[in-house]
Amino acid sequence: MPSVTAPATILVTGANGFIAAHCVADLLKNGFAVVATARTEAKVLTTFFMHKHHPKLSVELVPDITAPGCFDEAIKNCDAVLHLAAPFGYSYSNFEKELLIPSIQGTLAICESAQKTPSVKRVVLTSSFASVYDASKGLQPEKTYTEEDWAPLTYEDGKNAAITPIAYRASKVLAEKTAWDFVKKNDVKWDLVTLCPGMVFGRLIEGTINNLKSLNTSNGIVWSLFGAKDIPDTKAPIWTSVTALAAAHTKALTTPEASNQRFLITNGEYDFQEIADILHASSLLPQEVKERIPIGSPGKRLSKTHYKVDNSKASRILGIEGPTLDDTVIELVQQLLSYEKAQAQ
Repeated sequence: MPSVTAPATILVTGANGFIAAHCVADLLKNGFAVVATARTEAKVLTTFFMHKHHPKLSVELVPDITAPGCFDEAIKNCDAVLHLAAPFGYSYSNFEKELLIPSIQGTLAICESAQKTPSVKRVVLTSSFASVYDASKGLQPEKTYTEEDWAPLTYEDGKNAAITPIAYRASKVLAEKTAWDFVKKNDVKWDLVTLCPGMVFGRLIEGTINNLKSLNTSNGIVWSLFGAKDIPDTKAPIWTSVTALAAAHTKALTTPEASNQRFLITNGEYDFQEIADILHASSLLPQEVKERIPIGSPGKRLSKTHYKVDNSKASRILGIEGPTLDDTVIELVQQLLSYEKAQAQ
């Protein structure tokens, strides 16, 4: 299948989200036209604001991503799709209604709309390491995860999960399988690429949030160190730079060899102690800021106590490189501190 190059028009769903906003910015920077979708009129306006009303950006209102045909209008004349609209977080009261159905039906809706649109050549789905990782087997220090691995969770596992992380992982693996199953069962004229990042860290595009209470889940993990009495337990010790991930989305569109491939997009391992050490060692943060962060056990790392991830496929085919964890965390914290200061005024 052919790849897609600028000045092609790309549909980006859920465009006001943390990752999607970076994807839109990267596409516009590289000469693509973007049709973005957002769920409310307020988010439509926010999306325009985030990208300074770029002349190659248009935004369509799609209130319900589970509705059949919901993307039919937005996708008209588009050459490819980045599908990022999906729930992500840890606070849900009904896993089936709030996680499983939006994730699965949203993916099915975009596949069906692409199938109706002759101009579409490629669909890129943002999945997650959550769809790769088998939590039932524990930390497995001897295990190296690759694109061949799949989380074994079922719909019933997600619906009846005792805790949110299980339901979330189920939603991601079921959504990704929905896309691959669609390709297998239908005579599609487009090809599929799925990207599986770890915990995504990085600065936000200005305008993504209006207060720290709206901070996305992954960056919120870094911010949770501030005011903590002790170093918290690390969640999912594999991280991805948001700028590297945005670049991976663009490369997934433009690289012929990415056709019908699944990629792990990761930048390395991390743990909370490492992040705390980075912040305490930085000359860019004042002492009064560092005093809000627990010291813990400096130098202690989890790296040899858990699984590893092989990201060589993405490096080889997509050529993705990213910033260091140090630079990523420091830049993010500086931004969040500026938001905190602005809120206090």
